[in-house]
Amino acid sequence: PVQIRVGLINVGFLETLGVQPMLGRIISPAEDVQGGPRLVMVSNSFWQNYLGSDPHAVGTTIHLGGKSYTVIGVMPASFAPPTGHADVFVSLWAGNPSAAADRDVHFMHTYWRLQEDVTLAQAQSELAAIDRRLAEQYPAEEKERKRHLVPLHDWLVGDVRPALLVLFGAVGLVLLIACANFASLLMVRAFAERQELVIRAALGAGRGRLIRKALTESVLLSVLGGVAGLLLAQWGTSMLLAVKPEQLARLSGIHMDARVLLFVLVVSVLTGIVFGMAPVWIAARANVAEALKESGRSTTGSTMGHSVRKILVTSEVAVALVLLVGAGLLIKGFSRLRSINPGFHSANVMTMYLQLPTTRYGEVPKRTQFRRELLARLNSLPGAQAAMVSDIPLGGNYVGHRFVIDGRPPVAVGSEPEVQTLSVMGDYFHVLQIPLRAGRDFTPLDREGQPLVAIVNEEMVREFFPHEDPIGVRIRWAGDTGMPRWMTIIGVVGDVKHSGLNQPTDPAVYEPFAQSDERWRRFMTLAIRARDMSSGLVEEVKRQIWRLDGQLPVSDVHAMDELIAVSLAQQRFNTLLLGLFAALAVILAAVGIYGAMAYAAKQRTHEIGIRTALGAQRRDVLLLVMRDGTKIALFGIASGIAGALALTHLMASLLFEVKATDPATFAGVAILLAFVVLAACYIPARRATRVDPMVALRYE
Repeated sequence: PVQIRVGLINVGFLETLGVQPMLGRIISPAEDVQGGPRLVMVSNSFWQNYLGSDPHAVGTTIHLGGKSYTVIGVMPASFAPPTGHADVFVSLWAGNPSAAADRDVHFMHTYWRLQEDVTLAQAQSELAAIDRRLAEQYPAEEKERKRHLVPLHDWLVGDVRPALLVLFGAVGLVLLIACANFASLLMVRAFAERQELVIRAALGAGRGRLIRKALTESVLLSVLGGVAGLLLAQWGTSMLLAVKPEQLARLSGIHMDARVLLFVLVVSVLTGIVFGMAPVWIAARANVAEALKESGRSTTGSTMGHSVRKILVTSEVAVALVLLVGAGLLIKGFSRLRSINPGFHSANVMTMYLQLPTTRYGEVPKRTQFRRELLARLNSLPGAQAAMVSDIPLGGNYVGHRFVIDGRPPVAVGSEPEVQTLSVMGDYFHVLQIPLRAGRDFTPLDREGQPLVAIVNEEMVREFFPHEDPIGVRIRWAGDTGMPRWMTIIGVVGDVKHSGLNQPTDPAVYEPFAQSDERWRRFMTLAIRARDMSSGLVEEVKRQIWRLDGQLPVSDVHAMDELIAVSLAQQRFNTLLLGLFAALAVILAAVGIYGAMAYAAKQRTHEIGIRTALGAQRRDVLLLVMRDGTKIALFGIASGIAGALALTHLMASLLFEVKATDPATFAGVAILLAFVVLAACYIPARRATRVDPMVALRYE
């Protein structure tokens, strides 16, 4: 048996998205009705994997959940539903008729296509009027429902847009540092060649000829750098796709196309042109007579060039600090997120998802019997403890119910508070090691035909029973029809981070599967704790399941540690990328500082020789060169802190329990970068102390 993903749709879904099937047709309005035919449109991957890419697949009969469906269409390979991958698409009336008829079921996503002359604000106003009419007509189900229109593009990228914008900004800052290094290199060459350029100009060389000579070298260097960058980008893209989180599934389609090549070419050429004009600019400003008299010693021109290089290097330090602060904030937030207690112990726990088909398990007693027999088999395995829950923590699913507390003043219909609801069987709290705070746990006696019981979490107590003991209090679901089904609270358990480690804990109510009368709760997740988590355990669990029902698919097999890792994947990805950019920025800045200080020390060789000849010690020479590096570090760090304070608020939404102006992070990054700058200055300074005075005095 194979578990597939079914997309429940209604008429208009594909038309609204502007999608037509590759083969066949779509569901018609006459077919999307209660009691309508069971028709299915299959995805392109399903068509290839299970229908053999048969061009005559339309009209084929396939079996889904024990029922026969007729294939009427095949979707194009380019179609990806906004809510994620689906293998097949069926009408809601055919796939889940009870949900289609229940107005209190709200799991469907709606899509709208606005007419060209209608604005989003106008459409939202009309939708608000519809909400009001529905609330008046169906207060129990629609009173608190408020629908908001969001552009589809914003909805698709909404969660990752801040991260992508921050990373895009990081790329721009790294590019600025690289350009500063490139400019510094060209400035050195410009001052080294200014005599030649001035002589050429004095001999009649036109400005155009000088410009061509200067730009030929700079543009060639920048284009070669761009080509090398493309090669690294190709490798980096493959690495990026290898570590991307599941939430960024659409990144799988990224590749280097003509637009990327054009962008790199334009940036490379512009960089070469802008910074390659330095030699021509210097030659144009130089005095011919003074330039011809220059040897190699320090001059006004070289002093000006040294000042420009200092400014460039100081800017590199400032930009590197901004990136390091951003990475430091993310790392600190991620560290705090990882330290959050999820409310359960995930080690040595394996989970797997089951869904019982209505054709064989249409009645609640049959499901209860299957669950009991399966848990009995699994708990007989050596060293294994098994339980089941309707929705496993961090599994991505959430079901809520509005509820009523016995003895409290009545609440208007439709305004009752809502809690998360979970059904369990077996020793679930013991298997996941969720602590029992008060009262008692469920026992095998809490079964069908016995008084209804429930266990609540601590958040439920804090929110609804802040000044009273909830043990013994009765609650019921607000949507119950017929005789009220009051459940008595018998225990309180610890809070569990169900939706994510960075999400608040919701009030939750646990009830035994055996006492639930909700016919739609056919799904469950097994949780098995075992001493040996080898692959043999999974296969043995599957064998036990298939001995009870050989046609039951088993899917979503994960270790509980994997679910925690997946819940952290987005934050880990953001931290990794920004950290890599920050590290690259520091390396580039260190290279730039080293180059600038080495060149400055070389230019002062004659001066150092004189100082040494007059009695200066190596320590004096070391401090002389290091003084410039210290100034660069101080000015760069001060400028970087100012820039970081101005920019880090843009990434506040990416941080967890860390302020964008966290003093410890700013101080730590400043100290780290100061050490990097001084280390980059120390090497040329150390080399300068070894200069032979006799050689230095003859240096030109």
